[in-house]
Amino acid sequence: MAVFGVPDNEHARMLLSPLAAGRAVREVGGDPLLHLTCRDRNRLALESDLLGAAALGLENILVVSGDYVTLGDHPQAKPVYDADSVQLLQIARGLMEGHDSAGWPLSGSPAFYLGAVVIPQAEPLVPQLIKFEKKVAAGAQFFITPPVFDLEKFRQFRQMLPPHPVKLLASVKVLSAEEVAQAAAGQWRQVYSIPPEVVQELSGLGPEEVLAKGAEVAGRLLKQIKAAGLADGVCVKAKGRSDLMAMVLEAAGV
Repeated sequence: MAVFGVPDNEHARMLLSPLAAGRAVREVGGDPLLHLTCRDRNRLALESDLLGAAALGLENILVVSGDYVTLGDHPQAKPVYDADSVQLLQIARGLMEGHDSAGWPLSGSPAFYLGAVVIPQAEPLVPQLIKFEKKVAAGAQFFITPPVFDLEKFRQFRQMLPPHPVKLLASVKVLSAEEVAQAAAGQWRQVYSIPPEVVQELSGLGPEEVLAKGAEVAGRLLKQIKAAGLADGVCVKAKGRSDLMAMVLEAAGV
């Protein structure tokens, strides 16, 4: 396992500060990938957190826009979005060049490995490809996708993706019974684009059975992505459970 993702109030739900969580991962010997969302802070706070990350030895940064607060568990919270994801990449790159977003020089310069998100399932796809190029120009060195369930859509995305010098990591996800029920009712996140046959395969099972079957599905997708050479690596989302992670990797033959 190369890195461990450390989310920043993922899905607009309150979680432990990624700076604290990332440091905890580092202290037990892991290599954290710190997520940084545009939703909750202005650029002053974002720059402060980036410098804090560098001081804690957290150099891997994934820049994300962040789900809107009405989708999370604090719908009354006020979103910020002072900087969008492209601007935050530019801000981070500026810090690496030795200045802040206001143009003031720093006494030193941090080193980051900057990542961003690209959505292969977006419809229409062309605006997403344009944003991909903007993020590369802004300093993104790697990209991670939302969970891939529709392999054909992902294949089409790769065919349309322009030549680029950055790494692409495809995500696979273990679905829960609640998520399967939401997908069956048409309420699940559209960026996931879950095919009906996947929903059918995971329907009618108990909570633990769904997770086990979901791990099998995720492992199968990982194996297909790897065999087809569609990504440079894979991000596995397994509910934070090592047993499910092992099941995904076993199903993938990794």
